[in-house]
Formats: sequence, C-alpha cells, structure tokens
Amino acid sequence: MSVMGVVLTTIMPPRAAHRYVERGTIETLSQSVANARVVTVSSPAGFGKTTAMLRWADILKEDGRPVLWIAARAGVDSLDTFLEALQMACIGAGLDAEKFNAGLTPRSWLAMLSVQSGPRPVLFIDDAQLLTGDVRDFIGQLISSARDSLTTVIASRGESGINLARMRSLGHLAEVTVRHLSLDHDEAMRLIQQECETAIPAGEMQRMIADSQGWAAGLVLAVNAWRRDQEEDYSAQRSTTGLRNEFASYFHEEVIEGLPQGLRDFIVDTSILEELSPSACAAVVNKDNARTMLEEVFERGLFLADLDREQSRYRYYTMFREMVQGRLMMRAPERAAELHRRASRYYVSIDNYERAVDHAMQSKDPAFLGAQLDQLAEPMTYGGLLYRVDELASDLPWEVVQNCPSLLLAMSWRRSRRLAFKSSERLIEAAEAAIATKVERGEMDDYAARQMGCRVRHRKIMLEAARDNMHYVERESEALLDDLGDDHPYLSCTLLAQLLSARRELYHFHDMLRLEAELRKALGRPGSDFASIALKSSVAPTLVAQGKTQMARQFLTEAHSLATGMDGHISGLAALPALPLAELHYECGELESAARLVEDHLPSIRQWGFVDQLASGFLVRARLAAAHGDLASALSGLEEAQLVAIECGLDRLRALVLSEQVRMLVKAGQLEQAEQLFHSSDLSGEGEPVPTLNPTRLNEWMAIAWLRLEMQRFRLVRSRKIAKRWLEFVRKRGAVRSAVTFELLLAEIAVLSGNRSEARRSVRSAVELAEPGGWLRPFVDEGEAIASLLIESYANGPVLDTPVDRFAGRLVSALRGTPHISEDDAEDDDFGMGSGLSLREVEILTMVSGGLRNREIGDRLGLTEGTVKWYMQQIYDKLGVRRRPQAAIRARQLGILP
Repeated sequence: MSVMGVVLTTIMPPRAAHRYVERGTIETLSQSVANARVVTVSSPAGFGKTTAMLRWADILKEDGRPVLWIAARAGVDSLDTFLEALQMACIGAGLDAEKFNAGLTPRSWLAMLSVQSGPRPVLFIDDAQLLTGDVRDFIGQLISSARDSLTTVIASRGESGINLARMRSLGHLAEVTVRHLSLDHDEAMRLIQQECETAIPAGEMQRMIADSQGWAAGLVLAVNAWRRDQEEDYSAQRSTTGLRNEFASYFHEEVIEGLPQGLRDFIVDTSILEELSPSACAAVVNKDNARTMLEEVFERGLFLADLDREQSRYRYYTMFREMVQGRLMMRAPERAAELHRRASRYYVSIDNYERAVDHAMQSKDPAFLGAQLDQLAEPMTYGGLLYRVDELASDLPWEVVQNCPSLLLAMSWRRSRRLAFKSSERLIEAAEAAIATKVERGEMDDYAARQMGCRVRHRKIMLEAARDNMHYVERESEALLDDLGDDHPYLSCTLLAQLLSARRELYHFHDMLRLEAELRKALGRPGSDFASIALKSSVAPTLVAQGKTQMARQFLTEAHSLATGMDGHISGLAALPALPLAELHYECGELESAARLVEDHLPSIRQWGFVDQLASGFLVRARLAAAHGDLASALSGLEEAQLVAIECGLDRLRALVLSEQVRMLVKAGQLEQAEQLFHSSDLSGEGEPVPTLNPTRLNEWMAIAWLRLEMQRFRLVRSRKIAKRWLEFVRKRGAVRSAVTFELLLAEIAVLSGNRSEARRSVRSAVELAEPGGWLRPFVDEGEAIASLLIESYANGPVLDTPVDRFAGRLVSALRGTPHISEDDAEDDDFGMGSGLSLREVEILTMVSGGLRNREIGDRLGLTEGTVKWYMQQIYDKLGVRRRPQAAIRARQLGILP
C-alpha cells in the first residue's frame, strides 16, 4: 500500500520482531535522546538499533512528543522520495497538514521545520547508510537550521555520511554505539529464555553468550539453531554457533550481498587476521590501498570493531570472522594457506613472534612452519618461549627439522632443561651436521657459521651444567663469554649465571667481586625480562653461599614479582625465583612464607630442569614437615627427591638429599637406618672424606653425612679432624654458609668429647658467621645439643648492643619456644640448678637411677646409644659429676628425683 507514492512502511515504525527485553542502558539513554538535537545510533546489523529507537519512540510519545519515522530501506532512493516520506510522516504524527503541502522545496522544508511550534517533534531515520548524498546533505542542513525545534535520531550500520562535527563540538550530539547496544550477560540470559521455552543447558547457554559478544541477532540465531538441532537430534554433532548455514545466510544477505567485489575480496582475505591494521592488511592482500579499504569496511558497519581508531587498529566480530574464514578454508584452502604465509612473514618483520608462528601453523605447510621456527627459534627463546618452540618442532617431521640448525639447538636446550641428556646430545650433533651442510652448499657465510658455532658451544655448556659437570662449565663459560663480548646479551646472561653457579659448587670465590660487577652490568642492559628473571634466580644461591643474603633476597624478590606478572605468558616461570626464595625464608625462620612458595611452585619446577631450584623445593618441603613434627612426610618427600635425582642422573641433588636424610634419621634416633642408607649409596666413597685439592659441594654434603654418623659412633677424634679440615677449607674459600654448618658440627663433637668450653666457642663462631645472613634454622634444626649451648652462651649475663648479640637473642627466643628447652631464667627452678635439666634429661636420669644401661634407655625412648651418651654428658655437666651413680645421688639431693 502507498500514499501519494510513498510506501506506507517507509513512514510507519515497524512492528518489533521480538518482544522487547527491558534494558537499563536503553532506558537511561532515553533522557539523553529527548534532550539532544541530534542522536546517532551506529552498529553493524542485528545489534538492535531499530529496537532501541522503537522503545525511545514509545517513551517520547508518552511524553507528548510528535514522532516522525522514515525507513530509508523502504523505497527512499532520492531527495524527492525522502521529502515525500517526510511530508507523510509529519501528517501521520499529527502536525499541521496545511503547512506541509506537496511540492514544498527543500528550502521551504527547512524554513517550516525551523519555526515549528508546540512540542518538539522527533524525527527517526532508520538505515541512513542507504541514503543518497543529496539526502544526507539535506538532513545536515535541516539539523543546523532547526536547532532546538527538532530532535533528529539517525541510525546507520556505519558512518552515516552526515557532517555532524559541529554538533559534536557544541555538545548537541548524543552518540549511541555498539557499546551501548550490546547485550550484557543478564540481558542475554533473559533474551535466550524469552526465545526458547525449553531449558537450554547452562554450558551451552554460556557459550552462546560468549560467542555472540552481545550481538542480539546472533543470540536469536543461536537459540533457533539449538532448537532445530534438538528437533532433528543433531545436538551431539553440531555447534549452535560458528560455521552454520543460519549465520552464513544472515551475513551473506545482510552484509556481503551487494558489496563491490574488491571489498568482498578484502574482507575474505583479511578474515585470517585477529587484529587488522593497514600494514597487516597490506601484507596479506598484497595491495597498496589497504588503509582505504579498511576504513571503508568500518564506515559501512561491516562487523568491524575499532580497537584504536586513531591508530587504525580493528578486529572483526568473532562470529562474523569465523563464518568468513571458515568458508575461505572450505572453498579455497590453497588461497588460505598463502594468506597465512604472508601474514606470518609480516609478523616476523615486526617481531610479533607468537602471531607469526600461529599463522605459520594455520598455513598447514610443515616446511614453511619449520623455516619460520628456525628463523624465530633464538628470539623466541630469549623471550622465554623456548617451551613453545620445542612443542611445535616436536610435531614436525624429522626431514624438516634436521635442516634447521637454530631450531635443533633450541630443542636441545629444552631437552637439557628437562634433563633428557641423551636427546640433547643428539640434537646438538644434528645441528652441527646441518650447519656443516649449509656451509658446504654456500647457504651460510663464514660470519653466520661463526655465530652458529658460538650457539653450539653455548648449548653444550647448558647441557653440562644440567649434568652438574661444573669443571667443564667453569672453563668453557669463561672462554665463550670472552668470545661473545657484548654482542649477545641474552647468551651472556645465561653463561654468567652458570659460571657463578659453577664457582659456588667448586668454591672458586676468588674473583667474585669482578663477576658481581659483570652481573650488575648484565642486569643493566636493556633486553629480555625473562633473561633478568633467570639470571637473578640462578645467581642468588651463590650469593647466599657467600653470606650475601640481603642482595640475594633483593634479587629473588624482584625476579619473583616480575615473573608473577609473566607467569600466565610463560608457564611455571615464577618457580625459578620462588623456590630459592623459599629456602632463604626458611633459613631465616620465616616458615609460613617458605611454605606458601613451596606449595605454589614446587609442582611446576621440573619442566625447567634447574638443579638448584629442585634442591631448594624438595629440601624446604621436607624441613617444613619435620619442623611440624611430621617426620614420615619429611622422609617421604626426600625419598621422592632421591628418585628424581637418580632418574635424571643428578649426583649433586642425590648427595644433598642423602645428607639431609641422614641428619633427620640420626636426630630421630634411627642410626642403623641412616648408616644403611649412607653406605648403600655409590657416592659415599672409600676412606675419610677430606677436602681434596678440588672438592665440590657434593663432597661437602657427603662429608657432613659421614661426620654425623661417626659422631654417633663416638669416633670423635677422627670426626673432629675431618670437620676441622673442612672448616679451614670453606673459611679460606669464603663459603660462609658452609662454615656455619661445620662450626655447629664441631660444637656437637666437642660436647660429646666433654669439652663444653670448646663447644661454646664453636657455637659463638657460628653465630658470628650467621648473623649477617640472619640464619636461624641451622641452629634450631641441629636440635638440643646446639640449643643448650646457645642458651648457656647467651641467655645469662649482660646483653650487649651489638648485631651479633641481638641476633643471638633472637636465636635464644626461638629456641625457648621449642618443647625440649627449659626456661633458664625461671625464678623458682624446680630442679634447684641455675641451668636446669630438660624434661628428656630428667627422663633419662630416672631410668639411670633404675639401673638401665644406655642401649636399654635408647630402645625405650627411640634414641641411639650415642644420643643417650650425649644426654648423659649434658647431665654430668649440669650436675657437676662424672659418673652415673654420682648423678643419681646428686639428683636426689637436689629434689630432681624422689
């Protein structure tokens, strides 16, 4: 039906296709619409522009505002037809029919609407993108001349083409965009429930909402597709979104149909890109007019969202992109492959490695992917993405990988980290063969070959570092660092970290000041955050060994903070600094902090293959369990660590764990089990474990275990000689943390020898060494012998205001919190002695008075005979006697025994 040549649907607001879902944003915007001179409503098809305008029209009608409606889609193809539609819309809205006669010129229309009296009319123009240029010019003039006599609401799929810059600058323009029209989660839920009476599973509903990105039409299509699938029993076979005929038909009819072929091709070709920019599009379509085409797609409202309009950064809406790209892959796979290859090369050129690799994968061309990975292997490794390179390369055919030397070297480094040494060796050999072949064919010049040679040497060092071959690492790292100079900061950082670790293990601290200067220089270079994290994490244990705890804590805290921010990007990265930091926290008595770090990060460290981190994690977890009285869990955790060490051939980790197992078993009175464990290890060796000309920390840990066993068998002269030799060695080399341990062992030997004066001197020396590092737990974990010596040495007498005495005060406070140490400063000592007997000592003394021998007492209390002898020595010293009968008599005199 038409009136005066105008189709009635042109001037009649359409009937809503779906019941209106009340939306807070639309309701709120109604006031802005009512007050504005001009309102633009812009979004791609199906976002509810018309629905929003219908709602505003109803609200404004209720307020007495005349509503004029013109739908450009319904036959408005010239200025004449637009004016005819405008005339009938005015009459239909109840405006003075005599004023709006047929035949009015455009100028007359402008004059008539500018002087309109009564309530201000609201002119809604739908699908304004279809208007011709002369109509758009007329609307622009109408807006300027009408001023406050008219509100004009213009809906379009993109830019309307009407010049509204002046209205925007004057604050008379209200702009409604996709952001306002997109459904939020609750609104989407209500729309789904309204469209489908049958309950849709929650998971499917959430996926619909996520895929549609607030697109109302897409949500309705998805609901209809799901309902149809239920009726046809396709629910287990098809997705309700994605490449479905329902969506393909909608996009074709509403978006693609009618577009110029060049624009269609541009949309199809660029659909492979997640993010569109002029340069990326130009690289993919291989044309110079990409910027112009991109702007046209956006201005036409073709499902292109602006990420940064000023920088010309856009993205296609997900469902639209999936449909276009899916049809491209189905109908022209070779074309799609070439487009992905172009995109990959482009992203390599701008150093966006992850997208470059992603497009190379999507090309489904193994040879091309191999070549791209070979080109990107080093920079991706430097960015912390070595695991990603290895994962992708592992899926490629060997005939592709064997010709890619950089890729082979990256894979070998990953294998070294994962402690797969044989595989790493084979990959290095393959890389050397590939380099030789390329040189022979003239595909690699001398300079490139020398650079590749440096990388080969680097990977061999990383392999030997993983194997704990510290002599090789020290020798080769220094040589390669000299050859690299400042040209390869990342490789230099990793070499420096390994060199410092090797120096620690070999006690070569003689030029640490020079190396620390090199360290600070390396950390000051601009470059990879990942390199900084790995370097600080590797260097910190060396600093701790020297007693430089504050510097180590600073490095680890900084690295952990940085790694935590990157952990989602690089899996498990935060474990590198977290586990050494956990050990530092534990040593300083900060058990809760240590526990949190170990719990969070120990499970993920295996993939990195860092021996120091593995050792820290397992050791702290076991010590924490023992500190809480759970010896079974502690020993179980150490057994797990032994299995990992044996499986991976990590002798250093085996020695450390064995030493800790022996300590715990001895303290628990399980001497025979500790001896059996020690002597069954192939690391124990023959003879006395003296520090040889070139000892390592492995030798130290085995010596410590040996000393604990010898002490318990009361071979004290021998034990003291070996402990003295080791103490002299580690002090001379500057290994402060090791010196603390040997001083404490010498103190225990002195107690067992009956020389408490010498024992107290050793304890005082240990305290002086430990104070700068704040090490509390080495004293606490050694048990009652050291605890009693500390209390004797520091609990009584004047307290000096020195760092060492203040630290000793902290130690005494910590030890008095343990159940086995009595309070020496109690006013009324039940035992009548200044120093007092511990509960365990009273228990043993009671059994002595009953005639039990040391072995029998040990069996009853779960202690070794040597431990009982040690307790007896404590009792003798405190009671001032030298024999068992005298001890019992003296205890009765003092009222200790009945």
